[in-house]
Amino acid sequence: MRVVFIASGNKKVGQVNSFVRSQYDSLAEAGQEMMLYPIVGHGIKGYMHHLKSLRRLIKTEQPDIVHAHYSTCGLLASLSTFGIRYKNGKKPKVFVSLLGSFPRHNRKYRIVRFFLKHVWDGALVKSERTRSQLALPLPVVPNGVNTDIFRPLDQQQTRQQLGFEADKHYIVWCSSPAREEKNWPLAQKSVELLNIKRKERGEQPVVLTAVYDHTPQEVATYMNAADCLLLTSDTEGSPNVIKEAMACCCPIVTTNVGDVSERLKNLDGCYIIEDNDIRFTDTDAAAVITARCLEQALAFGKRTDGYQRIADDGLDIKTVAQKIISIYHNLC
Repeated sequence: MRVVFIASGNKKVGQVNSFVRSQYDSLAEAGQEMMLYPIVGHGIKGYMHHLKSLRRLIKTEQPDIVHAHYSTCGLLASLSTFGIRYKNGKKPKVFVSLLGSFPRHNRKYRIVRFFLKHVWDGALVKSERTRSQLALPLPVVPNGVNTDIFRPLDQQQTRQQLGFEADKHYIVWCSSPAREEKNWPLAQKSVELLNIKRKERGEQPVVLTAVYDHTPQEVATYMNAADCLLLTSDTEGSPNVIKEAMACCCPIVTTNVGDVSERLKNLDGCYIIEDNDIRFTDTDAAAVITARCLEQALAFGKRTDGYQRIADDGLDIKTVAQKIISIYHNLC
């Protein structure tokens, strides 16, 4: 069985996101025949620029499945395979990984549901919440974690490696501040409020560090060195950064997005900001709640059992690869 992987190649020109690459590599290592086609370009026009070359690749290589990541790549896959039928009478199947969230007010909601019901041959989502939003019987398969990279390391050594000061607490926030949906202003405001209280008590200020444009190995070093990981996103599917921080046994504070409530249920040292609606109307009020959760995480003062939870939930990348291969076989 031959699979073409389609995903955005805009992270760096021609390179896909690290979690897509990790999934691709894990499938190849499991014996699946794979080809990777990165999409370089932005918006519908940028994606459609690849229509002819992708269609030519599909006709030449004759994959059984074209596996697209995100809905826009799914649209491109559908157009690229339209009308193609191989000499053996078969046609390529279009399978889509929907990595985000699709509440009813989202402008993509109706389009994605139409393609799921009438165009695509199959799809998966990353969380029960997304499946519930789309109201369709889709398999839920969160991205797996490469536990060879994301694993517990000695905190003192990783802090020294990064030049962290011994008497300070560090909070890592793993994304680019330029991405509005990740809500960097909420992270900044929350730590600012936390530090006001700490100053009143005569305590050292907490340091907030935005971690982006790093290799997975470097991100793992930050997570092992940090006292807490903070996620303030407005929307997510199944945020990889949460599972990666779990695998590094890093305490977590996160907004209640995607599947975080399922992943972090009863996991000591991890705190969910429950009042999500307030983030859209009052950043100051949301920051008060977030600062309170950060204070709890820092008071926890030790590492979590997140690595064991990842193993128990079958969320290591090798187990997830086998789940996807099983879906491929059922699709064909």
